[in-house]
Amino acid sequence: MTIRTVLLHAASETLDPATSASRYALELARTFDAHLAALVLELNAAMPKGFADNHAAEAGGRRRNPNVQVAADALREAAGDHGVTTSVITDRSHVHSTPEIAADYARLADLVVAGTCDEGLLSERIVAEALVFQSGRPIIIVPDDHDGGFAADRILVAWDYTRIAARALSDAMPFLRRASEVTLVCFGDDKDFSTSLSQEDVLVALRHRGVEARFEQLERRSRDIGLAICDAATERQADLLVMGASGQSRARSFVLGGATRGIMADPKFPTLISH
Repeated sequence: MTIRTVLLHAASETLDPATSASRYALELARTFDAHLAALVLELNAAMPKGFADNHAAEAGGRRRNPNVQVAADALREAAGDHGVTTSVITDRSHVHSTPEIAADYARLADLVVAGTCDEGLLSERIVAEALVFQSGRPIIIVPDDHDGGFAADRILVAWDYTRIAARALSDAMPFLRRASEVTLVCFGDDKDFSTSLSQEDVLVALRHRGVEARFEQLERRSRDIGLAICDAATERQADLLVMGASGQSRARSFVLGGATRGIMADPKFPTLISH
């Protein structure tokens, strides 16, 4: 995969080009000389009764967000400062239709960057989940408190020989080829691996694709698998975590696998998720 277009979804109420997902997307686009398309929608809070989460419900009424153009202009200015070409989409959207709109635009991009802020009319986490399951594109989830910008020098890949792990590995190739340290981790006490491949087979295949990597076999013990993966990435000072998303989407209800649920609920650092 070649990264030529990056889509950023950012809530206009909380968008700050100097921090979190917005800064990350700008620096990523600059690194790959890619075009940045930003979805900064003007939200109308009117919605069907009982829909969405408490954050959206608490907004109430038919209130329109007055900060959309301010946020869009700030992002355009920051893109100019970074030398990044950008297009900002500021269409008006109902809260309940925003995840589907985001997924539609994401299908036109090579990569998507999304935040996890739970403030504002609609939690960014809800949109991020929709992007994972509905867009068909790799998504980088950026924690709300991440202010370090884009980096992918040390990458940790959660590997279990499955289809979704292979898809994530392939989607991460542009980053893996640039990294100075790539580590694949397996958790031997988490599941039985039904595969005819050895660890060396995987490493040789990666070498043929321009990636030098190493394997580590770890033990989950009593930890949640999502926490175990995060701990492994933290201990190895990873800049980027790569993993496949397990689970499925049923309309607007997302049924997440254990690792995916843990990472999406509380990401510790930028995580490329592929489904």
